[in-house]
Amino acid sequence: MQIFAKRFYGFDPGKQPFVAFGLEGNRDALISASVPGDRIVFVGTQGEPTPKRERGRLLGIAEFARVAVDVENLIDLSTLEPYHFGASGALVWPKALPITRAWGFEEPLLELVDVLKEQLTFEATIRAVLLDDSDSRAVLAIPRVELPVRHFEDLDRLRALNDAVAPHAPTTGPVPAPWNGNVSRDPNSEAWTYAMKFGRRDLWKVGHTQDVAQRLREVNLHVPHEEIGERWVIVLTQRWRSSQDAYAMEQRIFKSLEGFRTEGERVKCTAAELEIAWARSIFLPDHVLRD
Repeated sequence: MQIFAKRFYGFDPGKQPFVAFGLEGNRDALISASVPGDRIVFVGTQGEPTPKRERGRLLGIAEFARVAVDVENLIDLSTLEPYHFGASGALVWPKALPITRAWGFEEPLLELVDVLKEQLTFEATIRAVLLDDSDSRAVLAIPRVELPVRHFEDLDRLRALNDAVAPHAPTTGPVPAPWNGNVSRDPNSEAWTYAMKFGRRDLWKVGHTQDVAQRLREVNLHVPHEEIGERWVIVLTQRWRSSQDAYAMEQRIFKSLEGFRTEGERVKCTAAELEIAWARSIFLPDHVLRD
């Protein structure tokens, strides 16, 4: 998976499900440089109309479809913000790629200079730039929560197409990493491996966190439980001395349930199958499961 970056006035895929460009050539350059499943980081510009609290900070990350579209053909233009239009009333960034999935970074938002090795060049103001491996790993290690993407025609089809042809396996989740800057995250601090169940279904979400209650709130944030009557609930937790240990157990569970993986960190299996994998993953070292 490659990670690109570009400056934007904001990040709101629930209203604006696209990566926008001023010129067709800049949009098409991203299509040429990318492969299915690649992602782009939204970075707040340093001036208006970007809100002060978002300027120069990493706002979120999006998976995009490599399909050239015009914004006016993707959504109703009346739903856009005034800054999308120039003095003549024409769109400032009319060319786009549809967003298929999106994740917002946890608060407080991190400044770009606290995550990447150096500031982005001016080129990132007009087109997407490719991050190197170390910067990509740093971005992917930032805790994030999945956001809803405003529905448009062909969204489901484009998601399925990305899943089918992307040259990477289901996500394993971010590897714990230390932070120095505006926020401190210590991978050596106490952490938990957790398993959540969605309502009454045999659908489970496995992960690791240093705050189980907060993680549960984040995961349920975009579940319309008032309409569907179901939400994620914690069913299993295992305490560990560090995030690395909690992450290692998470990966052992995924290895045991490899045939039941669906999307992201989710698995679809019976409660008994999950409990067997859970118990084995507590007591068995990594090399046993690989044999």
